[in-house]
Amino acid sequence: MRALRNTSLIGRLLWSLCLIQAVVLVTSIAGMLYHIIDENYGFIDDATIEAVVDSTSVQTDALRLNPIAALRELQAANPGLWVVIADEKNNRAYLGVVPPAFLDLEKNLPLLGPTHVRALPGRDDLTVRIEVKSIQNHSVHIMAGGAATSNFNTFVFQATGFLSPYFLIPLILFTLLATPIVVLHATRSVRKLAKDASELDISNLDAHLAEDTVPREIRPLVSAFNATMDRLGKAYHARDRFLRDAAHELRMPIAVLMARIDGMPAHPLKSVLLLDLARLANVAEQLLDLQRLQSPEVDFAPVDLVTLVREVVSELAPIVLPRCDDLVLNAPDHPVWVLGQASSLSRVITNLVQNALLHGGGKGTISVMVDANGTVAVADQGLGVTPEDREHIFQPFYRGATDKPGHGLGLHLAQEIVRAHKGRITVADAPAGGALFSVQLPLLPERDSRWHG
Repeated sequence: MRALRNTSLIGRLLWSLCLIQAVVLVTSIAGMLYHIIDENYGFIDDATIEAVVDSTSVQTDALRLNPIAALRELQAANPGLWVVIADEKNNRAYLGVVPPAFLDLEKNLPLLGPTHVRALPGRDDLTVRIEVKSIQNHSVHIMAGGAATSNFNTFVFQATGFLSPYFLIPLILFTLLATPIVVLHATRSVRKLAKDASELDISNLDAHLAEDTVPREIRPLVSAFNATMDRLGKAYHARDRFLRDAAHELRMPIAVLMARIDGMPAHPLKSVLLLDLARLANVAEQLLDLQRLQSPEVDFAPVDLVTLVREVVSELAPIVLPRCDDLVLNAPDHPVWVLGQASSLSRVITNLVQNALLHGGGKGTISVMVDANGTVAVADQGLGVTPEDREHIFQPFYRGATDKPGHGLGLHLAQEIVRAHKGRITVADAPAGGALFSVQLPLLPERDSRWHG
């Protein structure tokens, strides 16, 4: 099973089809040769014709046949060897004596095409082969006989060589070109299915894969996937309803507790309780923000980050300043426009400032910075976030090795809200020590007319 994990289905199909075609091809050729090959019937092999060609020269008004070593060896092994050569001008050259039975063929040699005459057993002298060859750019007709052989291996090689230019090579080329095209075309719907699956939004209850556009063999898999998506979607929305209802239910008790604590006489624990309760209230509101942002009916509006962050800092100052050395805002004098929900973005900034206060150790300066590129950053002067924790700090309920109070949910909700705004949130080391959380949001194009609405 492990070996199949990285195996390409298309590759397996291509190899399988090519292998099947190769087996069919070899079997067909073997069957054909079995029917046409009979060792009792002789034939003139290619070596004889090639030796004649190499021994022939074409002159202006004549043909010359000067036997080379290979042809002389054939003559010695076959005393009855005879050859007739004729060109388009009916010039001729001879080697040996033409049997009377082939004199009429010899007279009409320039009119004959490639032919192989195989005689009955015992009459190899009547086996003749005619070929048309190009010698020194002249078309020359060659007729040879008296050198018949019945070697099985030679005939197989010769027959295969004859088939190659007209049958084997075109078939091999067609297989190499056509098979990939056919396989890729057949699996096109599977590739499209994979692309559609990767783009599915599980938050949409109607998210399904089309079953009528895939081959019948794959439909059970698609049906099972769609059924799983149905179950997952129902569980997903059941979870959303629970979180939304829980956040709504928490609103009233939190408001009552905040009012009661606010009415308590001055005490060192009062500010601590108010801060913890504010963090809890912010998490509940972030849960509601996240549910609203996941609704398809959500409508974003232009938001000025400078104004938004200034309001958040002003609201938090009475709670933050008693528990740190200073709270500083650095922002440009001009607006920085982004597209989003002001309420949910303000709660993200509130969460980051509250985290800076909680993990800053009750000392140092908390800095809130707005950049013209759409970035809002919050820095503290605490111990910072270790590299190991940075990989997991935005995961729900992850708190690392800290002993500070909290539930490990606020940063996860902040990240999800920022993602819903097409932005990203990161953590790094602050220049003066401590942690630096940055929220990068896409700027609103200046040409957007809604700025002036």
